[in-house]
Amino acid sequence: MAFSTLEYLKEGNVDFVNRLSTYDKDNLIALVRESKNRIEIINGFLPKLKLKSPTFCFLIIYDIPEFMDDAIDLFDLKLIDSGRLSNLLYNSPLGLKVLNDNFDYFLLNDKDSKNFEVVVKYAFDANNQELLHQLSRYHNLHIRYLFMDYLIENHLDKINEIYDDITKYTTSFTHEPGEQMVLFAEQMDVHDISKLAVKLLNNDYYQEFDKLKELILATYQYNSLADEILAPVYVNNSSDLDKLERNRKIFDKDADILFKTSMNYRFHILFGEKVHVSKELLDEFAFRMRYYLYPPRIDEYKINITKDVLKDMDWRSLTPLLEEWTEKYMDLSHSREYGFIGEGSTCSCYRIGDYVFKLIKTKWSYEDVICPNLYLFAKNYEEKYVRDKYGIIRGGIEVQKYLTKKANDIDPKYYRLFDDALEGFGYTRTDTLVNGTCGDNAMLLDTYLDADSPNPERLPDWFKECPIVIVDRDRIYEKGAMFIKQLKGGY
Repeated sequence: MAFSTLEYLKEGNVDFVNRLSTYDKDNLIALVRESKNRIEIINGFLPKLKLKSPTFCFLIIYDIPEFMDDAIDLFDLKLIDSGRLSNLLYNSPLGLKVLNDNFDYFLLNDKDSKNFEVVVKYAFDANNQELLHQLSRYHNLHIRYLFMDYLIENHLDKINEIYDDITKYTTSFTHEPGEQMVLFAEQMDVHDISKLAVKLLNNDYYQEFDKLKELILATYQYNSLADEILAPVYVNNSSDLDKLERNRKIFDKDADILFKTSMNYRFHILFGEKVHVSKELLDEFAFRMRYYLYPPRIDEYKINITKDVLKDMDWRSLTPLLEEWTEKYMDLSHSREYGFIGEGSTCSCYRIGDYVFKLIKTKWSYEDVICPNLYLFAKNYEEKYVRDKYGIIRGGIEVQKYLTKKANDIDPKYYRLFDDALEGFGYTRTDTLVNGTCGDNAMLLDTYLDADSPNPERLPDWFKECPIVIVDRDRIYEKGAMFIKQLKGGY
């Protein structure tokens, strides 16, 4: 069957092509490309299908040098994924033109860094000095970090050929001839530069590590050096073990400043990492975090939950914000009470004076806007979410007013009025208000004046009588949406 199909194409019998399913068409494309007689086959069908089925033709010929002119005529950038980009670069003179004409497109629209991996591998394989230079000074500093990381990991012997001093190139200023100095150069992301510093350390570039470490400590309020230096590694041999011990000694030399400036490892150290941070610093941090570490009336099980939650705050680089906001809202509170309120499937809640802090593990919704700011929802005085590359929330903090009035026993008409108002704003909910399987999602404000509204006096009379709000700002979607971004059970 496959042989007959290829013979049809070779002979110019092409009417069947557009009747094929997408699956069969993809298989046919692969068969033609893999055929020993592909040039003859393509010459048979290309004149007849070039205009009728341009995508089919392009996906067969795009990287075949004999058909480069036709490929240019049919070129469609949207069809070039990382695999086809690789094929173009390695097989066709068209490859470098496509890359150079669309350089930013390939590198900046690249969530999984697959295009970057293709380009940087090709640059080294082809010893393309112009391309290597372009990558080494690329304007996007995360791409530049990825290049530096790849260079150290795969071509360490070339580091001094490409950079006179790699530590000079962690800002938007690239030291190129004729480049104008800028007063405030853009800085490399703190996680990237911290990883780069420790990557240099782990490859015995001690001087460069020290220079970057001092730059980081002088330039960034917080950093992830402690995490990178002390990160557990799989020990294969005695050399790895020696490096692990060496890194601990290097950390201990600057332990206090690395602890104070750590954005994602202080709770880990507090909970038992065996390093030489001064007792005074540890006690001071523990005192500021006492509301979570030593809440009243909490058993050992809940203490362990809290430790896991706080370490997760570390991993998400949220500890500095948690520290700052906790102090801020306790200072704003009349009440001095604090404590563990409870844990749900997506967050753990703590009372901090007159406020509740929700330490988020995830959200069911991963819409761009998780929840609109309307009077129907408890106001978030602060919020910070950390999303993964798919937009799913993997951590966060919300700060709301601490509410005590339940909405279980109100007149049912207010539930209807609530939903009517929500619908009027163009939204719907996919969770219960009260008495749900996971508890209550709605509470009553102490007064309608606390509503999230620029002018509470203009709110509906029913709401002034019964200020019911959703406190779990999740699973709220635009009404009539064809597709909603919501995690499935067991996320």
